[in-house]
Amino acid sequence: MPEHSRSTVDRFLAATEKESEKYTIMTSKEIQTIRNTAKAQIEAEYSSPDIIGVKRKALDPLDYQRKRAAIDEFGNYEEEEEQIEIDEKVFFSINYDKFNMVFRNDSIVDFATERINRSAGEIVKAFLEYGKDKMKMMKEEDSPSATPIHIANLVSRSDIATRKDINLPKDILEPNKPPSLQDTVRGYITLLKTDPAGFVKSKDERGANQYAVNFAKLRNTMKRKVMEGLVQERYGVATCRILRILIERGKLDESQVQKLAMLPPKDTREKLALLKTKGFVEIQEIPRSADRAPGRCFHLWYVPVEKCYEELLVDSYRIICNLQQRKQNEIAKRKRLIDILNRKDVIENPDLLGDGDKKELANMNKILERLEVSKSRMDSVVMILRDF
Repeated sequence: MPEHSRSTVDRFLAATEKESEKYTIMTSKEIQTIRNTAKAQIEAEYSSPDIIGVKRKALDPLDYQRKRAAIDEFGNYEEEEEQIEIDEKVFFSINYDKFNMVFRNDSIVDFATERINRSAGEIVKAFLEYGKDKMKMMKEEDSPSATPIHIANLVSRSDIATRKDINLPKDILEPNKPPSLQDTVRGYITLLKTDPAGFVKSKDERGANQYAVNFAKLRNTMKRKVMEGLVQERYGVATCRILRILIERGKLDESQVQKLAMLPPKDTREKLALLKTKGFVEIQEIPRSADRAPGRCFHLWYVPVEKCYEELLVDSYRIICNLQQRKQNEIAKRKRLIDILNRKDVIENPDLLGDGDKKELANMNKILERLEVSKSRMDSVVMILRDF
């Protein structure tokens, strides 16, 4: 495969393997050094100004029409677009990872806006905008680091400082003085850092006042949000409370779950059995004696989180398939209407449709629109569970 056609992950693995050949027995410190060296090589390749398959077109210096600065009819100077040539021997393809990163960043910004407020979403968006050119893979642990000054420069045109939607400590000498933009940005960064969702984390190894978006923790938070929302919608608030307790506390027996969930023993047993039937919880047996008799065992309930995410992803695929089949069925039931709409005279003059056909067309469009909206929402769920 040509070098320019290989993905970032393949290049990173190849560079890591090449660096590993220099060692016979590797320690954990040397393994980390190998990974850092391979990562630096990949970043150096991406930061190169030369673009594979694209080159500047040779210009005739005597040709007046090809000069870079031209005077327009108003007497102003305009920069002419740079002439480039495409190498016909190089094949190009769509960078799906880049699209996924854009969708991921939008989802994180929406999540911050929904969980905190609009200003917090704009701060997270500024972090992602600052490091968007350095993001190479979807599975990165965090974003490129930035300082509060960098973020303040990116949001300087907004009215974050004047919204007064965050409580900041007042200046002792001048209590009536409004907070500056940098103070507001630092306050929001502190809020995002202390939030349990884990939007921002410190990266002091890169220097003082360095912060980054914590992709690793947000990945788990957003997946858990999807699962808890599904359980609450299908099985109720109390069942979702039990699931959340088991995720946060780990393995618990039935009496501990009952006390923490503040539910009667009968309801606790029924809801645990329901979650067990649906595959959201499992039981771990801990024997009291060597014979491992079921009557002399502790039975602890726990949530296999990764397994639940995989099952939810399969269910999401099934739902999307059902929605697509429903769409095809709705169109097939209105085959006569579709044939009328494809007639040339009706295309040129839609008023030829009767009142019944117009009503049926409006009903069909309404149903198809709802199906497409549902598919779009399920695509977002699949992105969080699979690609995030």
